[in-house]
Amino acid sequence: MVIGTASKLGLEAIGYDLDPLACLISKVNGTPVDPKKAEEACAELVWRANKLDIDENDLLWVDSETRDYIHFWFAPSQRKQLAALSYLLNSNPFLKSKELINLLKVAVSRLIVTKEPKASLARDTAHSRPHRTISENDFDVLATLPGSLKHVLKALRPSSIKTNAKTYRGDARRMGRVRDESIDRIVTSPPYLNAIDYMRGHRLSLVWLGFSVGELRKIRSRSVGAEIVSGHRISESMHDLLAKLPAEIDDRKRRMLVKYHYDLCGLLKEAHRVLRKDRQATYVIGNSNIKGHEIMNSDMLVDAATSAGFVNVSRSVREIPENRRYMPLINSGTSSLAKRMRTEHVITFAK
Repeated sequence: MVIGTASKLGLEAIGYDLDPLACLISKVNGTPVDPKKAEEACAELVWRANKLDIDENDLLWVDSETRDYIHFWFAPSQRKQLAALSYLLNSNPFLKSKELINLLKVAVSRLIVTKEPKASLARDTAHSRPHRTISENDFDVLATLPGSLKHVLKALRPSSIKTNAKTYRGDARRMGRVRDESIDRIVTSPPYLNAIDYMRGHRLSLVWLGFSVGELRKIRSRSVGAEIVSGHRISESMHDLLAKLPAEIDDRKRRMLVKYHYDLCGLLKEAHRVLRKDRQATYVIGNSNIKGHEIMNSDMLVDAATSAGFVNVSRSVREIPENRRYMPLINSGTSSLAKRMRTEHVITFAK
């Protein structure tokens, strides 16, 4: 969203993300295309896909683990259609235009990452909590792809982009392409500890976009907010936070918190490096819930920023409207997932 807004305002923007699908969407959202050419390309893609007679076994990155994953989450008819699209978009691109290819990939992905089952057998893929709810599927991926493209064009408005954005698939803790003190403003939202695991849902799309399950597992394990334990040294401030936690939060969860704080320190240290003096960085972050206890991710962010050399200039809290939350719709007010994220903290730091 930040990348697309900046591009439409004519501002030069740079984005980093480890999640390949998030990076792809941001790239499309910051790259202008001609809607008419996009629709013509989509029609050709559908025509070519209808003529292809291949399956997932013809995709070079699909190993045995990825094949098993695909067979669990997708019915035979959709597997065949998605394999044809994947071949034409990834293995042997039918167009030279990377901009149009990327746009069409997003349109295909939109039919997989959904609330209700469409191209897959899963529900709540968009909520990052996919679970298989049907065993048969008559959804026609090729017939619905043009409509998906029209929705993407309407939502992202790529024809209104004034300045191309630079979007990289990489780690915001190590932005090697960005020079010291070269950025005028940072606006971002770091992953929230144990809140929404986007990669879990995005994986259903990414296995059709050139990634094996094993590759995606490695990417997910490197992400900020990944629920993995840590052996990192505990800072004094983090030691105080851990001391305040109730006894029922076990050692594994405590080490997970240490890892998250360590990741935030890396993010803020790198942000401080690239930001110009007398400029500001704004972060939107929500707190988490572990065994019924609120975990103040926002306080850990402030501590990480202070350690990096930032000064906290403002902090506000806003409620996330029920209809805007990425949460299950049924019993969302009482579900454990909904309890994790009711409010967001908007915090601005200055260098």
